Amino acid sequence: MVRQCARETKEEAGQRRQKHRHDPRAQDDVPPPNPPRRELRPRHRPGKEPVGSSSQAKEPRKAPYIMQGRPVPPPSRANPTKQGVAHAICPRTPPRLQVESTPEQRVYPGCPRLARPQFVQGFAVEMARNYYKQDVALREARKEPVYKYEKCESLDRRFWCKLHSDFYATVAMRKSDTPIVPCKYVDWKYYEDMNDPFFNEAIAKCKEMGLYDIMGFRYNWNEEILAQFHSSLYYDEREIAFYWTTEGEKYCVDYMTFSRILGLGSKDEKRDPIHVEQQLKPYQVPQLFFNPYWAEKGNASTLLPVYYTMNQFFRATIDAKEGDPATLRYYAVNLLAHTMPGGRPFCIMDFIWNELRRTMVEAKKSLPTAPYIMYMIERVTEVTF
Repeated sequence: MVRQCARETKEEAGQRRQKHRHDPRAQDDVPPPNPPRRELRPRHRPGKEPVGSSSQAKEPRKAPYIMQGRPVPPPSRANPTKQGVAHAICPRTPPRLQVESTPEQRVYPGCPRLARPQFVQGFAVEMARNYYKQDVALREARKEPVYKYEKCESLDRRFWCKLHSDFYATVAMRKSDTPIVPCKYVDWKYYEDMNDPFFNEAIAKCKEMGLYDIMGFRYNWNEEILAQFHSSLYYDEREIAFYWTTEGEKYCVDYMTFSRILGLGSKDEKRDPIHVEQQLKPYQVPQLFFNPYWAEKGNASTLLPVYYTMNQFFRATIDAKEGDPATLRYYAVNLLAHTMPGGRPFCIMDFIWNELRRTMVEAKKSLPTAPYIMYMIERVTEVTF
């Protein structure tokens, strides 16, 4: 019984009741469209799936701050056909490396000796900065093009700017011995007279790789001149040249001129560079050792006789190092790998050039290849010290 509301007729009350009744035919009608389905958030973040999940695991995210395992960036290769800033010093490559002097060559009066930087009267004295344990600061300071500015008058006449004076006082004069690797030469006649099969094989390999002349080059050096060179070194990436000061005078040498002075030239430039390679570990080249087990140890005394001899030749000349002679460090294994059967000759000048670049930004590393640098300095300056 439908109750009739006030001011409502009987028919209106029946219609109101009919609206609330269930109509079975309404199931056949199309239901009204539902609102769009909301996308649910994933239950697990990418890379955080539970164990046993059927979803494919993604690669772990790589940290963007991981640097490549390489001491220095790939070096800039020189253009042999382009004349460098010091082309006139040695325009042609000699047939072999030998001591040459021009008619303009003069002898320096006296012998330069190591001496502490002197103070100049009339100028304020500044405290020296110690660069020995500050490789980052030294690397940034070496990038400054100091030779674009005038020479500082408040310093010792030997130095161009404050950086050179501080480096000389805190690194070159830090100990009684100058940080210069005692480089040697190979007496080929002595080893040829021995007529030993292992030495004969090593000598033949040096001739094949173009190392015979440069390893047998004998030349003395002056510690004070090399200390000034080491302190004042600047590398120009655009010109691919080194700038330095000797007795207060600025000099420069480009890549190809240095290569010609050492009797290498464009023929050596066609060979493979070493410093673009990844540094090899001894266990990666077990063929160099008596037994693969010893390759894991990486001791130079367990090398095969031929490679042991080649390592001694390298350590005495172009890759001279200080410290334990039984340790294969830096690119020592790469050099030996190039001397294996089927190995390609490497660019000698590129190796010397980039070792010098690495030395100028690492205060704890001693200056290598002293005879070749001293010979180059005397050819460029036209002064025999």
